[in-house]
Amino acid sequence: METRKPKLILMTAFEPSGDALGAMATHGLKELNPHCRVVGLGGDLMASAGVELLAKTTQEAAMGVGAVSEISRIKKLIEVVGQWIEENKPDVVVAVDSPAANWPVCKVARTHGCNVVHLAAPKLWAWAPWRIKKLRRLSDHLMCLLPFEPEWFGQRDMPATFIGHPALRKSESKHIDLPAGEPNIILLPGSRKSEIRKNLPMQQEILKRICAEFPGTEAVIAVRAEDVERVKPYANGLQIVADELPSVLEWGTLALTVSGTVSLHVMNYGVPMIGMYKVNPISILGAKIMLNTKFCFLPNLIAGQSIVPECIPCGNIVSQLASLSIDLLHDPEALARMRARLQKEAAVYLEHDPGKESAEIILRFASK
Repeated sequence: METRKPKLILMTAFEPSGDALGAMATHGLKELNPHCRVVGLGGDLMASAGVELLAKTTQEAAMGVGAVSEISRIKKLIEVVGQWIEENKPDVVVAVDSPAANWPVCKVARTHGCNVVHLAAPKLWAWAPWRIKKLRRLSDHLMCLLPFEPEWFGQRDMPATFIGHPALRKSESKHIDLPAGEPNIILLPGSRKSEIRKNLPMQQEILKRICAEFPGTEAVIAVRAEDVERVKPYANGLQIVADELPSVLEWGTLALTVSGTVSLHVMNYGVPMIGMYKVNPISILGAKIMLNTKFCFLPNLIAGQSIVPECIPCGNIVSQLASLSIDLLHDPEALARMRARLQKEAAVYLEHDPGKESAEIILRFASK
């Protein structure tokens, strides 16, 4: 009797957020089809989930103007992937996040007749709607992390499915040693070297002004374990808490957070927050030219209106951000309203299991 060949899946991630998404999907794949083989580019999370890494790609991820230095490295990675695709002919290619890096991967995959799905959908609605033709040509399906995306892409003849988001699935918290204060401030500076270097010192300055207004203030910096060394030079004696975000969010009164996936974790726990992302002046100008959305911060995008103060992108606007933070901390009713609205928006995700739903879509296209 002929034995059916296990499904071969290529998954390419280039940033820490993609590593987390790839690991989520791989866990789902292994549960639904334990015999499938997942090979790809990624980081520690994907490797732990069972991905056979062709190269580790998430440690030095950059963005914005700084990403120019990544071009050579990414080009070499794409050459490695292209050769692997030619030699192995995977059943499906999963482009994880990082559309700029993944476009060439999709093109190579198409050249070899591979099905291509995206996890997650490129944010063309924010910065490049004219690229929809290219997306349709190079892709079969999009897995969307934001609830409004399937309608936007569907109106442009690009099949898409909302699968929820792993950040909106609460993890079990545990008791850890955190300082007791009033208020408790969480600094969330991001994961990339460049964003930590730019944003954490600014967050520290904001914290100083909060402490001057509220002498009982306590604060911690929350990061992934692999980012601790990047954060230490800017910690100024604050406690650094690694890989314990649920516990920190249950402790916190207010989060000072960069934009990105971390804001969804904060939203999931209903913690009031101020969104920020400090970049250089050229990047600010570029964002003004390219971005065509009213909001940049994910909680506001999901809500379709401003429920959280955001300054994204921004320069060194310590005074403005400190005033926003202090005004909010002086207004318990405003804190309660924001907390309730965040919890309401997070509820949209409760009925979804993104690991299982992404795996089902990937296996469907692996079988075509």
